[in-house]
Amino acid sequence: MSWVKAVMSSDDVFDEDMDDISLQNKEWSSNMEKRTKDGFRDGVDAGKEASLQVGFNLGYREGAIKIKAVGQLKGIISAVQCWTQSRASGSAALSSVTELLRRVERHEEDLLEAMRRVQEQPPVSMSEVVGDLEELFVGRRDQGGSFGCCQGDHASSNHCGRDEESRSSLQAEDAAEGLPGIHSQGSLLMRDSLEQLLHSCTVLLTEMGLPEELTHHVQQLIYV
Repeated sequence: MSWVKAVMSSDDVFDEDMDDISLQNKEWSSNMEKRTKDGFRDGVDAGKEASLQVGFNLGYREGAIKIKAVGQLKGIISAVQCWTQSRASGSAALSSVTELLRRVERHEEDLLEAMRRVQEQPPVSMSEVVGDLEELFVGRRDQGGSFGCCQGDHASSNHCGRDEESRSSLQAEDAAEGLPGIHSQGSLLMRDSLEQLLHSCTVLLTEMGLPEELTHHVQQLIYV
C-alpha cells in the first residue's frame, strides 16, 4: 500500500501548488486592477492638463481677436458720433449712430461676460472621473459581457452612443440657458454677431455719404 500513500502524498503536493497558484492569480489580478486605476488617474491628469492648456490658448486667441475688432469698430463709430454732433443738421443720423454705438458696446459687454463665464466653469472632479472610469472598465460585467452604462440584453453600442450624444446636447443647451435671449456665435454667446454690426456700420456710413475708404476699412475688420 506504499504506492497509495505515495499517490496521496503527491495529491497533497498538487493541492499546495494549486493554493499557491490561486494566491498568485489573486495577487496578480489585484496588482493589475491597481495599475489600471493608476493608469486612469495618470491619463486623466495628463489629459486634463493638456486640454486646459489647448483650450486656454484657443479661447484667449479667439477672444483677443474679437475684442480687437470690436474695439476698433467702437472707436470708429465714436469718432463718427462726435463728427455728427458737430453738425447742426445731423439729428437723424446722430440717433442712428448712437443706437449702433450702443449695440457695439453691448456686444463688447456680452463678449467679456461670455469669456468670464467660461473661466468660472468648475473643473471636473478627479474622483468623479476616476469613479466613472472604474465603473465602465473595472466594474463587474453583466451576463452579456458588456461594460458600463450599456448593460442588459436590450442594450446596444449604437443605443448607448445615442444616449451619450443626447446627454452632451442637453448639457450644451443647459449652458446656453445662462444668458436668455442670446444666440451662439462660435464658441461664445452674443446678441449681435460681429458680422451683423459691421454690416450695419457700412450701411450707415454709406447712407451718411462718408468716404469709401472708411467703409472699406470697417469691412476689413472681419479679417482682423
